[in-house]
Amino acid sequence: MSDSARFPGVGVLFRATDHMQFLELAQAADERGFTSLVLGEHTHIPVSSDPGMFPGGGEAIPDTYPRLLDPYVALSFVAAQTSLKIGTCTSLPAEHDPIALAKALATLDFLSDGRLTLGVGYGWNPDELTNHGHDYKDRRAIVQEHVELMRTLWTETEAEYHGEHANLERSWSWPKPVQPSIPVLLGAAGRERGMEAIVQWADGWMPGGSLNWIADRLVELRRRWSEAERSESGPIIWAIQGIVDDEDLRVRLERFSSLGVTEVVVAFDTTERDEILPILDRYARVVEVNAG
Repeated sequence: MSDSARFPGVGVLFRATDHMQFLELAQAADERGFTSLVLGEHTHIPVSSDPGMFPGGGEAIPDTYPRLLDPYVALSFVAAQTSLKIGTCTSLPAEHDPIALAKALATLDFLSDGRLTLGVGYGWNPDELTNHGHDYKDRRAIVQEHVELMRTLWTETEAEYHGEHANLERSWSWPKPVQPSIPVLLGAAGRERGMEAIVQWADGWMPGGSLNWIADRLVELRRRWSEAERSESGPIIWAIQGIVDDEDLRVRLERFSSLGVTEVVVAFDTTERDEILPILDRYARVVEVNAG
């Protein structure tokens, strides 16, 4: 059996800032047999932002964050120019009008022939959410309601939704996604509250962290999923991992495959083409993603 037969899909996450370099890297990933490309989202970074809130730690928010491309526009270029699956890690639905965002995402899935997976987060930056007119303490409820409203537009001929933070009177909206509904994976940490949310309203989980930690939390998530009588095929899992050496990558992919992980996404801290391409070359050889 070839490596590709026992490995999950292997995608890449870029902090895209430069248009030509980004498109070249997307095409390079596609040519080397990678399966997906994922982008993060920040509409802006207020100068007043507290670096202490940044989940990556450190004394400052990385310079790439205020320069990120709009993920939905950028992913439309990826879909048009490659065969890659496209996704977000993570998008911030609380920073959007959910009716307009539902239309944009449905259009992206429709034109990409069903290649979109939506990783969503609550948002870690209180000032960013304040600029969008929301209280930080409400972010979890807002994201849940925005996702629920979007699903009604994606799946119902006459959609209607009424919540505390989102409202939709009976409405028509096309196109519908090519998929029955766009998969929504919650990027929350695997603690009690996050597990409850995934089981309650998400289609799966998009975790980062160590392999062993993800494995432990997956046992708990699947137990809760089964008890809630969610679909037998779920939850969908896309695991985010950093750059490691070749043998470590092979071991991780084999273990993630045994855990039923659908996609392993390699997150690049660098935006430099000359640093990324050699890693893509090495990883393509390790996983033999073009075989079979």
